[in-house]
Amino acid sequence: MNPQSVSSASDIENWLVSYIAQLLEIEPQEIDSQTPFERYGLDSSAMVVLSGDLQEWLGRKLDPTLLYEYPTIETLANYLANS
Repeated sequence: MNPQSVSSASDIENWLVSYIAQLLEIEPQEIDSQTPFERYGLDSSAMVVLSGDLQEWLGRKLDPTLLYEYPTIETLANYLANS
């Protein structure tokens, strides 16, 4: 999926699920999009890296604090799709 095709919360949510699953070395099905990022053991440095990778994938600047303001995959994806 390239950034130009990203148009929905679903696309962003799928990317985040895949990213976190790969990071934690678990199956994507084990990721719940309504579970806070911190429950997956992501510390502040991991969240900064994630936001940087997401920024690169989306092709637009993101504030690293977005993951604190929108603390779940679902809320973050919905915000990004509508901003």
